[in-house]
Amino acid sequence: MINMNSVQEHAPVVLTPLLLCCLPETDQQPYQALTSLPPIFSRPEIALSHSAQQRGWLRHLAGDYPVYCQPDCERLVLKLKTYDLLIVNPLSLNTLAKFALGLRDSFPAELLWQFSQLGRPILLAEDALPEDSTAMNPHLVRIYRQHWQTVTGGSVSGFNSENLAEKAARMIRARSAAKGQQIVGARIFITRDDVIAASDSLEPLRVPFNAVITDIAREEAAARGVVIVQG
Repeated sequence: MINMNSVQEHAPVVLTPLLLCCLPETDQQPYQALTSLPPIFSRPEIALSHSAQQRGWLRHLAGDYPVYCQPDCERLVLKLKTYDLLIVNPLSLNTLAKFALGLRDSFPAELLWQFSQLGRPILLAEDALPEDSTAMNPHLVRIYRQHWQTVTGGSVSGFNSENLAEKAARMIRARSAAKGQQIVGARIFITRDDVIAASDSLEPLRVPFNAVITDIAREEAAARGVVIVQG
């Protein structure tokens, strides 16, 4: 795990993240729980769950990062569009369940719901999922894994410390390719490659209202959970 303080100051800043930190079921300290971000990210702002705040995480983080807590929810929701993506780390199983069930009765659950409505990328820490060797009831393990399958797809994806930089790079490449596309003629055809590019960017595929979407593209979108927005 890379130390966040070791990120080079001169590295190019491309993505602006909001880091949502929940208190995990395992008893971890902030410096152990927060995944460091590659230089491709700007310095994050942090949203802290109520339980994590009660555990004392706020005093560890507030000196180095802008931190939002439960009383700041309404103010933070108003500025969610300023973030390129939401990174949830640590991810608690309780928050995962609420996200899957569409509940909004906590600060993290409300942020996840609001951010998902924007259609922007959400990255969930994969290490929250219980392993086969866990002492947790196997029935609960199956439930949480089902919740994971429910929420991941489209603009929501899992990540770990080894693939975070690559996921971010793929998002940037896909966005750059999309911005560089030029619409020629009265109508355009949306192909499987367009869907794959949208999947890499973890965002909906936005196409002109008169675009022709091929059957293969629709099948690929359904398989990858990519939402096609025409208009």
